[in-house]
Amino acid sequence: MIRQMKFIMCIVFLVSFVAYGKNDVRFELITPEKVYPDREFTIIFRLKNAEGQDFRAPEFKNCQVVKGPGVSRSSQYLMDRGVGGFFNYTDYTYILKTDQRKKIKIGSASVRVNGKLIKSASHDILLDRGVEQSSSDRITFSGIVPEKVEVGEAFKIVYVLKNARGENFNLPIVQDCEFLYGPEVSLNGGFSFWGLTPVETSYILVMRAKKIGIIKIPSATINVNGKVLKTKKMKVKILPESEKTREKKFNAAQRKYQSI
Repeated sequence: MIRQMKFIMCIVFLVSFVAYGKNDVRFELITPEKVYPDREFTIIFRLKNAEGQDFRAPEFKNCQVVKGPGVSRSSQYLMDRGVGGFFNYTDYTYILKTDQRKKIKIGSASVRVNGKLIKSASHDILLDRGVEQSSSDRITFSGIVPEKVEVGEAFKIVYVLKNARGENFNLPIVQDCEFLYGPEVSLNGGFSFWGLTPVETSYILVMRAKKIGIIKIPSATINVNGKVLKTKKMKVKILPESEKTREKKFNAAQRKYQSI
């Protein structure tokens, strides 16, 4: 009789366990309380204790989708009023970015469970403007040139894009210079699902000055998140050949003549 009671209690416990785990079906939206303009943030649509199909995200108004949806599945053991169970989760994760300055609204997503359509709640996220972006996080696009070079000397123009992915890099047309090489593109950093961006991307051009004077270098442009960024215009002072340079050229010519 005692064994029979234990067996019945075991069945009741298992039934409670399964019912608790399977009946608690939820579809939730998880967001940060505040986000910062022009910084990436993560939101998660979480389906709890069900197999979902036909997931549909809302239209992310005033937001750029950097990455997503990333789909992941996990389980967790929880106790509630003496009853324990494994709860399964399916997360649909997005990384977003916004340039808004007040608040943004994340609409409802939907997913189909056993033929029934269920929706998540919508939610407003506040934009925190009280904290300025540090210089290490700010998106910048700048140019670097030497202050002065000698006529006939090769020199580099380096354009550096920081903390963003760029598209459609446009070279400036530089007058009174011979184009030798470029652009050579180098990337320091990488991307991941969690929103890491390159530390910097460099575009390197090699030019040669053809005449003495001031060379004006127009702005270069690049597209970042649908916006065109421009560098400042730059100048390089082109000097006459120095005595040392002329001496090097003379010695080189003399060696060449002697080898003939």
